[in-house]
Amino acid sequence: MARAASEFDDNKIVVKKQWCKGCGICTALCGNNVFLLDSRGKSTIANPSACTGCGKCEDHCPSLAIWVDRLGIREKLASVCSE
Repeated sequence: MARAASEFDDNKIVVKKQWCKGCGICTALCGNNVFLLDSRGKSTIANPSACTGCGKCEDHCPSLAIWVDRLGIREKLASVCSE
């Protein structure tokens, strides 16, 4: 079973509402119900603790309005590369 992104790597999911077209792809792809569409039809993060950081939403968003900030992963890579 997948763990929530909040349990490791300090992942943070971001939706740029100004860019969102309201297509609903993110809500359809996310099996963890992280997203909902608001009253204007824009994507909103309803359940961030359920995010596993898989990146499907980020990869498939046609307006590039969603991204997963994987801070922990970047910090680990930076420390390995500097050695």
